[in-house]
Amino acid sequence: MTTLVEIYDDGVEKDAADYLALIDCGGSPTYGKGAVTHIKDKVAKRTTTPNKMLDLVVISHQDDDHNSLLGALGKELKTIDARVGSVHIGGRSWIQGNKDTVNEFLTAVGYPAGTVVFDAPAQSNYPGGGTAPTHFAVHNDVKFRLLISNLSVPGATDDIVRNGSSAVVVVDNGINTVVLPGDATYQTMREINTRLGGAQLTPQVLALEIPHHGALRTAVENYSTSGRKKTDFTWTIIENFATTVMKPKNVGASAGPWNTDNHPVKEVIDVFEGTTDTVPTHTYVAFVFFQNRSTVRWVTLDSTRAVQTTIQELTVKQKRAPKKRKVGSGASTAVNKFVHGDIVYRLTGTPGLRPEEMVEFRPRRTFGMHGPDEDVVQAPEP
Repeated sequence: MTTLVEIYDDGVEKDAADYLALIDCGGSPTYGKGAVTHIKDKVAKRTTTPNKMLDLVVISHQDDDHNSLLGALGKELKTIDARVGSVHIGGRSWIQGNKDTVNEFLTAVGYPAGTVVFDAPAQSNYPGGGTAPTHFAVHNDVKFRLLISNLSVPGATDDIVRNGSSAVVVVDNGINTVVLPGDATYQTMREINTRLGGAQLTPQVLALEIPHHGALRTAVENYSTSGRKKTDFTWTIIENFATTVMKPKNVGASAGPWNTDNHPVKEVIDVFEGTTDTVPTHTYVAFVFFQNRSTVRWVTLDSTRAVQTTIQELTVKQKRAPKKRKVGSGASTAVNKFVHGDIVYRLTGTPGLRPEEMVEFRPRRTFGMHGPDEDVVQAPEP
């Protein structure tokens, strides 16, 4: 998960942005290299500022897939003598290794590491009770808000404590809103539902990143490995979050190809698509959980709803797994390709944009067309 917010004062996308905010910066070196290069290039184009500036950095929590590319980005930004304006860190229970990753980045860009607070108390820019929200960063009419951050999740396992305490960031230009919830869990969503009193966040949530990459385990309230159909789980909190509090016009999920966590899960995506816009037919890739365990579960889906994942196309063929691989008889191997790229949302207030013009999938690379195919690895549960 790596999200770059690019603000153009005249509303026209160009080489040099007027403000840049980075929300999370993680992923594998292979699939994340293009993101690091894009961020560096956008910062390097800002030649009118005193320094080549990355104005804001927010790390939602400490999981590697949200901060592991910071070291590589710091090295790249150092080569152009770039600086960072402000840094905010979310999430609880930061371990020293992940703190070191953040501090390495801060040193590379000349930011005073001692001013960054890890494991901060729970905080929000939404006081509730009808009081207007505040913000923690602003550029002209674009405000950055914390819906919730550093929520305490007592009694949970360590990974749920980390995920549930993710910073949930709202980017709002007064017309459209994008919500970036990191790895928010049902506990996080329950807190948001309560804090907003069941009311919709804003008149129009243009786009919502599906929490925790569309994971099933943290979406439902009673996840169990024995569950085999949708009615085995309780979906009340996430359904209220999706259809009452958010009502997103577009949704997206960031997850690598056939990742071992099996993200995103189609049945989680289904919860969010009911309020989305109708758009021209396109494809996205998801993991189907509720079906026969012996069949291929990664699928390329045709859709006319405004749903995107960072993998747009995946071609697989069923075969028995080699004995040397302990992945079960339902393993698959790619025989053609997968297409991965970026999901781009436009918050411009310019009238006349059709729904399909406010979201775009920009292919970054197609794998599998040349050289050996990559194995599909099926993990036991998402």
